[in-house]
Amino acid sequence: MREFDYSKVRKYKFYRFAVTVFGPIFKSLYHLRYKQTENIPADKHYIVAINHTCALDPVFVALAKGIPALHFMAKMELFKNPVVAWVITHLYGFPVKRGQGDTTAVDYAKQIVKENHVLALCPEGKRIKDKDGVPQKAKPGVTMIAQATGAAILPVAICAKQKIKRGVPVTVVFGEPITVEELGIADRECTREEFKEAANVVMERIAVMREKELNGD
Repeated sequence: MREFDYSKVRKYKFYRFAVTVFGPIFKSLYHLRYKQTENIPADKHYIVAINHTCALDPVFVALAKGIPALHFMAKMELFKNPVVAWVITHLYGFPVKRGQGDTTAVDYAKQIVKENHVLALCPEGKRIKDKDGVPQKAKPGVTMIAQATGAAILPVAICAKQKIKRGVPVTVVFGEPITVEELGIADRECTREEFKEAANVVMERIAVMREKELNGD
């Protein structure tokens, strides 16, 4: 496997090409709808937090009108295939060793935000394959990165009434950005548990958004 270059945040023309060419196909296959896109900040100093329903979650969000290019973490195993690794890398994905405290990937994520790019994370850390798709407890990474960069967190709910697959309608709902001040983690030393508690506030917001959408509220 070719080593990923964490030394700098690169730009790739392939991303915009893929969104332009393949975006309409994905929107049609999954009957994608977008709600509350007015909540997408005008500046780029924010982190997108998404409930993890399937491998395509970042793609669904990336196809929304007004959203900048999204940089996202992907599990290291996906980068073992050189063709897949090239595609993911040129779509702004970067590898992370899950469950191993991968400080290199986390530092790179911070650099992405500091350089005014938009980072997308799934705070749960892995796909929710059961639990009826209900968002689960979060890991602390999203709030640790938010505190380190001062970025707000934009909660995004992926909503579907059944397991997501081709032909199942998917609605993507954008919530109001949450600042580190609102989460109570600004300008102070926080424990890992405090970061987790703050991350779960974000997940609870996403869960409420999803529930309202699915119940037609």
